[in-house]
Amino acid sequence: MRSILVVNPKGGCGKTTIATNLAGYYAQKNIPVSLVDLDQQRSSYQWAKSRPASAGEIDIRTEIADDYSTKRVIYDCPAQIHLGLTTDLINKSDVIIMPINPSIIDHRAAFKFIFDIRGLIRADLCKKIKIGLVANRTNAKFKSYTEVEKFASMMQTPVVASLRNSQNYVGAAEAGLSIFEMPGQKMRPDREQWRSLNYWAEGKLLKKTVGA
Repeated sequence: MRSILVVNPKGGCGKTTIATNLAGYYAQKNIPVSLVDLDQQRSSYQWAKSRPASAGEIDIRTEIADDYSTKRVIYDCPAQIHLGLTTDLINKSDVIIMPINPSIIDHRAAFKFIFDIRGLIRADLCKKIKIGLVANRTNAKFKSYTEVEKFASMMQTPVVASLRNSQNYVGAAEAGLSIFEMPGQKMRPDREQWRSLNYWAEGKLLKKTVGA
């Protein structure tokens, strides 16, 4: 089983969008996946419950468990998460994905959180657990992306993907689907942007086929 933690202490940075689309990606590939919604708003839970019967199955939960029978587990964490209560979860995660908006307010919140995360990770797991930033609602050609890169360099944390501000995510969420399950060629630009993020979630940097 591979555990993926989607986390950021600041609200509105795209955690649920990343968690649900990543779950849909695995479901579309017929890889058994659990989505754990730890946010009291239950946005991921409501999304999963609204999925059409024809969509790939996603095991949706609202609490951390020890009886996962799936091969991938994605944790959608709430804003203002208390690090003291999530130490065990951080230590058992294979990958930590941290979406971040291109603003100084987001960077300040992320700075403290990344610093705290590294203090919570057990020394013997530091090399195993990978933290990657996702520059959300931006474009690699924009000046705002350069600011994200500067922040990532300072924190010695890689930017693993850059996702544009796209209405495709809104349409997919309303349908209870991910951008990987929606029909039509208009989804292609967003799927392409996810390519590197999907590899990162699997612990890969090269463009290899994701396996079960």
